[in-house]
Amino acid sequence: MSPSRSNIILSLLLLCTILTPLPPLFANVYSVEEKITFSRTPTGYNNQTGSFILGGQLTYDAGDGGVCVMYDYFIFTVHAGQTLSGQVQTGSLGRVVFYVILNSPYQLYGFQNSNCGIGNWGQVQGFSSPSTLNWTVPKDGQYVLLFIMNGFYGGTVYFTQ
Repeated sequence: MSPSRSNIILSLLLLCTILTPLPPLFANVYSVEEKITFSRTPTGYNNQTGSFILGGQLTYDAGDGGVCVMYDYFIFTVHAGQTLSGQVQTGSLGRVVFYVILNSPYQLYGFQNSNCGIGNWGQVQGFSSPSTLNWTVPKDGQYVLLFIMNGFYGGTVYFTQ
């Protein structure tokens, strides 16, 4: 029994289809930088302007009630390789505000229960004029972006992604 002409043509087409190199299925996939979602933002944080007031206070242990540190923070969960990018600036008072990224909410608890914020919290950055914040996540986890000011500060701080 000899194969029919249509069976031969179909077999050749099938063979050509199999032998033709296919492009990789994910050849042109591009990563889009997405904003990080915060599970906690400072009270009164304005998503439109990025403005907030440092609402937390640490006082001197001497018992005189003096404010030694003003602070507030953002909590977020991210994956290794993501980038937290944003613009930071102070309000019109022009004083230096600091920020640091803590490795976990437990480290934040340590800060909140420290003697006026004294401790090793990581690489602290200061700004008094508009600055850029760029931080690449080292490993999956929950982190805290902590803003700190020495002494009392009633001005506005701005953080926008």
